[in-house]
Amino acid sequence: MKHTRNKRMDLRLKLYSIILVPLLAMGGLILWATNYSSENSSLMTMQHNNQKLAVNIASEMGKESALINSLYSSGLEESSEYKTLREQLVKARIQSGALYVYMYNKTPNGWVYTVDGADWDDPEYSPYGTAFELNSQTLERLASGEVVTTGLVEDPVWGLLMSSFTPIQDSQGTIIGYLGMDQSAAEVEGVSALTLNNTYGKVIPIFAVVLILSFIIMLLVVRGILRQVSDIKSSLEQVSSGNLRVVSTQMTNDQLGDISNLINTMVVQLTNIMKGIQQGSATLQQSSKNIAKTSLTNQRQSEELSRAIEEIAIGSMKQAEETEHSVQHSENLGSIMNEVGSYVEQFTRTSDQLSALQIQVTRQHEVLLEKGRENAKLVEDQQAISKSLTTRSELASSISGQIHNILKQTQILSLNASIEAARVGEAGKGFGVVANEMGHLAQESERSIQEIDEILSSFVQEIHHMGTHLDSNMLAAREQEEQIAECLESFKQVSLLSSEVHELAQRLENRTIHMQSIRPEVEQHLSYIASATEETSAMSEEVSASAEEQQRSANELSDISGELTLLADNLKSYSDQFQIAFQKSDSH
Repeated sequence: MKHTRNKRMDLRLKLYSIILVPLLAMGGLILWATNYSSENSSLMTMQHNNQKLAVNIASEMGKESALINSLYSSGLEESSEYKTLREQLVKARIQSGALYVYMYNKTPNGWVYTVDGADWDDPEYSPYGTAFELNSQTLERLASGEVVTTGLVEDPVWGLLMSSFTPIQDSQGTIIGYLGMDQSAAEVEGVSALTLNNTYGKVIPIFAVVLILSFIIMLLVVRGILRQVSDIKSSLEQVSSGNLRVVSTQMTNDQLGDISNLINTMVVQLTNIMKGIQQGSATLQQSSKNIAKTSLTNQRQSEELSRAIEEIAIGSMKQAEETEHSVQHSENLGSIMNEVGSYVEQFTRTSDQLSALQIQVTRQHEVLLEKGRENAKLVEDQQAISKSLTTRSELASSISGQIHNILKQTQILSLNASIEAARVGEAGKGFGVVANEMGHLAQESERSIQEIDEILSSFVQEIHHMGTHLDSNMLAAREQEEQIAECLESFKQVSLLSSEVHELAQRLENRTIHMQSIRPEVEQHLSYIASATEETSAMSEEVSASAEEQQRSANELSDISGELTLLADNLKSYSDQFQIAFQKSDSH
């Protein structure tokens, strides 16, 4: 498909065409109007003259009313009246220069010719009584006494002509007939040509002067317009090439001058825009650098945060393991406490046995001699019980050592938990409270264990002391005759020792009950520590995910910073294409 190229027309030619074409069209229209007016004026003049002439001829013919009425009576063309009237019509035709003059009348048989004013040798004249044909409206107007003049009519015989019809009246004003007169259009054209020549002789010089003055004014106006347009074009070309230091000159006080001022305003605004773009690109570059630095800082912080979270997670795992060990130690401590309770019960029963034995010995000291062998056997039993007590006391001492080790581990665990809670910060406050409570519980337990150790040490010493006395009792039983008094004294001491043992057993039982009452609280704290450890681990995973998200955001921010830098460079390259007039205030 071929593309048609639009033909370019110069603005000067366009302006000349815009002004000259209407002037020429106006001139042609004036000539046509002049010609048309001249023809109409000529036609109207001829119609008026023809009508006036017809009226004058009809007036003259009205003086011959007697001849006309006589002709109507005879109705013969050979009559003298007909000849006289025809001679008058021929004379009137020749004098007026008309094409055809004739008379006609309205009869009961219709409209008929009466006298034809044609030449006598004209074979085509209309004889008397020939039917007269005319427009019915014109006939009605004639019958009413009106004078009628037609426009130009095309006749097949005579060509283009004009007719005037008027009534013929006698001296009394009675219509006695009608006169018709036809005028050739050649006469009208001649008059029109004469009138037109006269009109052209006046109109054409005036139009030529007006045309010349209009052309001169047009040249001046077009020159000013073209100068302003050329200046506007030059200014716009310089602006399009990037020169914003151009100033357009206002040469005309019209819309073109307004356009010139608007161009200057546009250049000022473009200059301000370019300055803003340059400043904005510099600011954008600086902002992109700051964003890049911030993204690097965020990346480093996210990496450090990830490492800290990993360390917290590892510490939480270790803390969970230590908590599980603490729970196991707590369970072991509970079993040991149960065993100590059973020992306390045995101590109580033994104390009760010693009291009963003291009473029995007191009551039967009179028969010691007789029952020496039984006493010796009882002493042997007491020695066995003493050994058993000694063994169980040592076992209790070893259990106390185990409990002491557990308390040390609990204290270490509490210290580690406090450290980890301090590292976590705000999220580890609850964990730190639990760690402090564990430390207090461990200290309290340690004091209780120390008291138990002191009681057990005293108990063991007393048992050893009781063994010594039992040995003495054994010797006394063998020598009961000699040492009956010593035996009684020894039994008093045994009674005292039994009371002390009973008291120690009661205190040990109370401590054991207290430790058992503390045990659920310790287990509850350990469970809370375990749940806190799990929450810490879950929070560590969430914080780790947040750190990864922050690192991704930092990477995206770094990418955005690169795009902003590229955009700022592009803006600066675009703004550098324009030449801007900087003021002194802009240079600082």
